[in-house]
Amino acid sequence: MHRRRAILLCLLLLPCGCVYDVREHADEAVSAILNHPYDLSSPASSVPNSQTVQAKKSLAAPEKLSFPKVDVETADYMQGSQFGPRVAGEQGMQNAFGPVRGQVSALGAIQPAGAEEPKSKIDLTIPPEIPGSEAGRIRKLPEDKEAKQKAIREIYGALPALPTEPQPLPGPGGKPLTLADLQQLAAANSAELHQAAYDVEAARGNVLAARAYPNPTVSWNFQASNDGSTAGSIGPGIDQSIVTGGKLRIASAAAEMALRKAELALRRARSDLATRVRTAYYSLLVAQETMRVNRALAHLTDEIYRLQEHLLEAGQAAPHEPMALRSEAWSSRLSYQQSIQSYIYAWEQLVAAMGLRQVPLTEVAGRIDAMIPYFDYDTVRAYVLQNHTDVLTAQFGIDQARYNLKSAQIAPLPNIDFNVSILKEVSVPPKKLAPIAAVGVPFPIWDHNKGNIIATEAALGRAIDEPHRVTEALTSTLTTAYLNYKSNLDALEYYRRHILPDEVQYYWGVYDRRQVDVNAPISDLITAQQALLTDVTAYLGVLSTFWTAAVNVADLLQTDDLFQLARPEALPPLPDLNHLPPWPCSHCATPHLEGLNFHQGIPLPAPAMPPPPMGTEFLPSPRPMSAPKTGAAGPVLLPKQ
Repeated sequence: MHRRRAILLCLLLLPCGCVYDVREHADEAVSAILNHPYDLSSPASSVPNSQTVQAKKSLAAPEKLSFPKVDVETADYMQGSQFGPRVAGEQGMQNAFGPVRGQVSALGAIQPAGAEEPKSKIDLTIPPEIPGSEAGRIRKLPEDKEAKQKAIREIYGALPALPTEPQPLPGPGGKPLTLADLQQLAAANSAELHQAAYDVEAARGNVLAARAYPNPTVSWNFQASNDGSTAGSIGPGIDQSIVTGGKLRIASAAAEMALRKAELALRRARSDLATRVRTAYYSLLVAQETMRVNRALAHLTDEIYRLQEHLLEAGQAAPHEPMALRSEAWSSRLSYQQSIQSYIYAWEQLVAAMGLRQVPLTEVAGRIDAMIPYFDYDTVRAYVLQNHTDVLTAQFGIDQARYNLKSAQIAPLPNIDFNVSILKEVSVPPKKLAPIAAVGVPFPIWDHNKGNIIATEAALGRAIDEPHRVTEALTSTLTTAYLNYKSNLDALEYYRRHILPDEVQYYWGVYDRRQVDVNAPISDLITAQQALLTDVTAYLGVLSTFWTAAVNVADLLQTDDLFQLARPEALPPLPDLNHLPPWPCSHCATPHLEGLNFHQGIPLPAPAMPPPPMGTEFLPSPRPMSAPKTGAAGPVLLPKQ
């Protein structure tokens, strides 16, 4: 009796598919991959012998090429196993490039060993392939004052006016658009967000379909008489399939997991949309700040160039020296014009991120350096690995794969089909109604659903490893994003606390030096200006990269607000580049310059003081990092936000 029960149990388990070794097969495949090494170095000796050299030479012959069975060349190139130790000194140079027969002189000619370098004038010729080589040399200016001024005006023509900035329109109600307003507009016009919402509804419909019981089948039966001459019996019938093994419950559970994943996909789509809007918004603010700073630098460069012209008229500068400052002036104008274009198209990118076609340039609230987020890596990492949609989707994927496997395993269990008919005899008296019932059960002999069971079990194994993969991927992405964020955060603080204030202090030192020494070299001015332009340009690049990195970190958090898990703090104040004074000279009080004001109403400084007595050292007094009073000589700083 026990033997019969065991045989019957085996027959029932066989169609259920519980004895397929899918996991073992997957482990064997992984073990085979582990046994195949990658990036091995060549087993040959490190010093190439004659056979190796001959083999390498034979590669040039087209008739016979041999390739190694294992890819070892990458490791060999990195580890140098095929090339042997490096040969240092003159012998190594001879082996690599041939014998050295002479030395290269400063003029570019190869001189014999032991020969002295000839001392002669340098005959410099600019190759015609270099753009701008067609410009002629600037000769000596005339001695006559009027002719000299005329020549200066012809050579150094007046620079055109600075480009005009576009004026944005006021927002709805006369107020600028906030980031929340932009997010709301983007959510209302995003096609991707609407598609994700439709996917949720589709998944909800699949849940209802999985829970529904099979409908009965109603039929009208007709049976002929024995001889087929007339109808024998007719009547209605009904068919109903009875689902066994809890198949509906398991199918509905799997559909619910798919619904949870669709809801997470909708949440992910909303977070991605918010990230795109934030990226475009902060790019617009960075472009606006870049335009503002480049405008101040362009004004400053123009004034310094005009000062150099006056020094040229006074005979305190060589005829070619203003060209360097004019080149800087043109470069500053180019940067300013490019920043205007960047501002215009940054707005277009923001409009595209909101899903709109075309919107006129509108005022946007906010300043890029008013407040910045300070993220803590451990806090961000713990939150991401617990709440990111990819992590939650992987967890729901495991449950869904388990339900799918269970559904595949019980699929061979037969459903029971009931058929009930009521037929009326119409050919043989007494022509009564006769009920007929039939029960059908398919027996799983040929199809055990083996293929689907193996596929779903393999899908379950993949789903079990998915959280591990997602955790590694998120950690790697977060580490890269946070490193970029932290590096640019440190650079941003250094530029605003130390680098830019020191450059401005250096500029003020050059200014104060000129106040007491009218013979101070013009090279100090050029050095101060170029250093300031270089550092300001680098600062603007750091500012843009920082906000890109900050948005990338917030994208992994998927929070409703960028500052939700960050500590908002204000940056150190930035020196106001709009109020740097021009470099004064002894001719700044000439009649054609009297009453001329620069930098938004800031008057020119007083005439230069006489130089200090011989033997005294000029040490510029340190200036506090605070906003000076009106008319004081010192850097003007923005108030702390």
